[in-house]
Amino acid sequence: MKLDVNEIVKRLRARSALAITLESGRIAASLLRTGENEAQVAQSISIPIGDQDVLKDPEKAGRELAAALNGAGIRERRSVVCLPPGWALTASSDLPEVAVEDLRGYLELRAEREFSISAGDFRLGYCEYRLPDGRRRATLAALPSKKIEAVERMLTAANRQGASISLALDHCFTQPQAKLHFLTNGNHIDVVITAGGGVAGLRCLPGPAPVGEAAFDVAGFCREVRITLGRLPEPVRQQVRAAEFAGPAARKLCTATRNGLSRMGLEIPDCTDAPAEGPGAAADAARLFLRRKPVAFELVVPETKRWQTVLQRLDTAGRRKLVVAAAAIVLLPLVLVIIRSQTESHLEAQWSSMEATADELSDLQQKIHLYHPWFDSTPENLDMMETLATAFPDANDVWAKSVQVGDDSKVTCTGFARTHPALLAFLDRMREQPGITALQVELIRGENPVQFTVTYQWVPQHD
Repeated sequence: MKLDVNEIVKRLRARSALAITLESGRIAASLLRTGENEAQVAQSISIPIGDQDVLKDPEKAGRELAAALNGAGIRERRSVVCLPPGWALTASSDLPEVAVEDLRGYLELRAEREFSISAGDFRLGYCEYRLPDGRRRATLAALPSKKIEAVERMLTAANRQGASISLALDHCFTQPQAKLHFLTNGNHIDVVITAGGGVAGLRCLPGPAPVGEAAFDVAGFCREVRITLGRLPEPVRQQVRAAEFAGPAARKLCTATRNGLSRMGLEIPDCTDAPAEGPGAAADAARLFLRRKPVAFELVVPETKRWQTVLQRLDTAGRRKLVVAAAAIVLLPLVLVIIRSQTESHLEAQWSSMEATADELSDLQQKIHLYHPWFDSTPENLDMMETLATAFPDANDVWAKSVQVGDDSKVTCTGFARTHPALLAFLDRMREQPGITALQVELIRGENPVQFTVTYQWVPQHD
């Protein structure tokens, strides 16, 4: 008699899940059930609770969510939650050749260095991708622990269990080729760059304002997109040649930015608005969860249950008779108890010898975290140059001849402008840049070109 471990795992696998998507103006909840081929949406509802409402009062949001789900007859407790990508701090890192079980620990150390915050203050998710030459890289997403705790409190108040929490990347993986995705969500746009089988870049930008508010800065938006693409590794940047728009305001954004994005060499499709009351991005994540496939930027560290470990051990031995497997299951707990008892005795003896040293190291680590804010590893000169370059126009009406940075962070910029209006517009943009203070015009001379010299004080901006 053959023991089919894969069949046992298939029978024990979850067959339904509740997909919950937090958006700027609503919570989209959908019930998915596994069919013959793929999980299908059985029921969907929309609750007018925005993501900021969840952060302000998670218990109230949870009660309203529970009332809406109970009113719709949805009883499923196992939940797959997707959060706004704008909540996350992002960075990119090369992946060394480390064991799978050590990878998350390495990335947490990398994230602690990239974001200058302790590991206890954020929850880390990551998505791996490959460069054309085969090298592995990963995009890191760190979400503040307070926001994750607010979501978990909302789920507790709604009597739901968060089996998976990730970022809302709606339809970004339906087609695996390199592409620039614009996901409209309320008054902001999530810019997602897919390449190499994963997410190579992630950023949140301001979107078109509602009717009656300030006009949408198309040039500024395209400039930020160009900056985002410029930060990618060059092999990935060369692969990104197409754009895709999704969300309720996809057509409006596509029409407004078509010319600017086309000048970057991007292919722009004919866009249509997505339904405002769709199932949400969590529906795709729930399908992956039900198939036991990895979810991009998973924030819940999966736990290997004991029965899964037992089945894996049985499966590695190949074909076994049922009586042999039953005997092994009976004897295994006894062996584990003996080994555990001996291991605990050995570890307790080791701990007794190193307890004093561990306490000393713990005190030292607390002091490191205490004085950590006094040290700053951010490249301030690069930030200063990037901020100054952002103020220059794309039309080459103003250009710099020299830039000098003093020891006291006083910056002197000398350059030329074709006209006085172009120079004045450049100065206005400099005044709007974060970190530029005490801007003074030292010299303006000539007509075409106009020579100028300006000085300002650079104040670094840290998150």
